[in-house]
Amino acid sequence: MAEQDSATPQPPSEPKPKRMAVSRKAVVGQLWRAAKRQIDTHEEHLADLPKGTTASEADAKALAVLARTIRELVAIEEPPGTRKDKRSDDPSAADDLRHVAQLRQDLARRLEALAAQDARENPQEADADGDGG
Repeated sequence: MAEQDSATPQPPSEPKPKRMAVSRKAVVGQLWRAAKRQIDTHEEHLADLPKGTTASEADAKALAVLARTIRELVAIEEPPGTRKDKRSDDPSAADDLRHVAQLRQDLARRLEALAAQDARENPQEADADGDGG
């Protein structure tokens, strides 16, 4: 009987329903809404950090990605006549180096502030560290 079941032709499967074409404007709108949700989530995360705590490197990277996404969305929405040439819109290597230097200075300031805060909160540990040298 099993042979008979396998020999029975299966009814043709129903064709899959065709997906409606989504307009470019609708896709851009969805991307804007997604970016807005990500920004809101990121802001909530930063607001939930304990007082005096600085954002992590991962937070900074997430913010950079969001900024790039928004820049790209703005570029998509600009009329074709007003768009800049991609090569002139991208930052130069010198701009990148200045940005990295600025990030390093900011990170150094934040680390110094954290160390000073830790020293104020735990003066015994700071004294023990100073006596050992």
